[in-house]
Amino acid sequence: MPKRCIFAALIKHQSFMKKNILILIATCLLLSCSNKNQFQVSGTLTDFGNPDEYTMLYLKTRNINEQLINIDSTYLKKDGTFVLKGKSSGTDLYFLADKDNVFIMRFFVDPGNKIKVSGSAVAISDIKIEGSTTHDLYNEYLSLIIPLQEEQQQIYQTYQIYAQNPNIPEERLQYILEELVASYEQLEIDIENLTLGFIIAHPNSIVSAYLVYRNSNSLNIAAEIEVQLILLDPEMDNKFVSLTNNIINKIKQTEVGAVLPNIELPDAEGKIISLESLRGKYVLVDFWATWCGPCVREIPNLKEAYQNYNEKGFEIFSISIDVNHAAWLDFLKKHELSWSNVTDLEGSPTANQMAIKYIPHTFLLDPNGVIIAVNLREEALENKLAELMP
Repeated sequence: MPKRCIFAALIKHQSFMKKNILILIATCLLLSCSNKNQFQVSGTLTDFGNPDEYTMLYLKTRNINEQLINIDSTYLKKDGTFVLKGKSSGTDLYFLADKDNVFIMRFFVDPGNKIKVSGSAVAISDIKIEGSTTHDLYNEYLSLIIPLQEEQQQIYQTYQIYAQNPNIPEERLQYILEELVASYEQLEIDIENLTLGFIIAHPNSIVSAYLVYRNSNSLNIAAEIEVQLILLDPEMDNKFVSLTNNIINKIKQTEVGAVLPNIELPDAEGKIISLESLRGKYVLVDFWATWCGPCVREIPNLKEAYQNYNEKGFEIFSISIDVNHAAWLDFLKKHELSWSNVTDLEGSPTANQMAIKYIPHTFLLDPNGVIIAVNLREEALENKLAELMP
């Protein structure tokens, strides 16, 4: 073979080898990264499900829309052992749960962790979780507040015992109950202070971001949530920071001074009713449900307010979050609710969009749709309407 051909063949061979080596290196790097992001959760759970049947155990997490999603699942073996796997590029909070989330336990996982779980499904707080340094930090937090929560539980049980005792004089009973409530509320303050102290001590931890997010679900004023959010490292960027900011934005849409976003939902006949169609009137937007005791107890007050002020320009826009459509329709007929009644079924998307965490929840709007008061009930609603429409 001529030398020129030999050199050309060698160059082609070297080029081929170099290309394949680069491909091999890239493949190894990809596999290495993939393996590094994988994690495993295994162990033994006793007293889980029916011992005579195969029970499915799920590994779940929450997405950015706060919905639980399945990552993996497996049948729990007869001896309670299981193995579940997942993949994550960063530390996150995961859950072990049954199909309906009746049993659910949480734990933090770092990429590459091999988590070991052991304990009884009927004593979730005693289940041992090993293999995650982030979860170890979360356990440090729990060790601070669980004793206080146990004290609260004891106070609650004591309260129930005294409240149901007919032999205690009324004045004495009132004093005892007030003391118990004061003790319970003080423990609540102590828990809040411990939580804030933990966040301040660990501003870079996803555990702290989770605690801020968790706290945001019990607060209804955006500024109060923002005060906690700024305790975190400003460079922190994870799912819980995003979720907290989402809640803040939702709440700001429903605070006094904001124009409540328009709501369009079907009434009992299926006709779509728009909140904006009531502009020009004072409107009480009322989120409620037939199964909600406080909501039902408020209905006589709403009826009286509607009777006294409807002709002066007052309207009620009631939004039911009932999942039982028939029960809602029967309730409307039985109680003769003559104002605008619409239904927000299928998981209460409107209530979720407005970060409404409990019912009854009301907004009083001026004729331009601006929120002028939140959660007025009984005499407070009557007094406000009397002031607006004398």
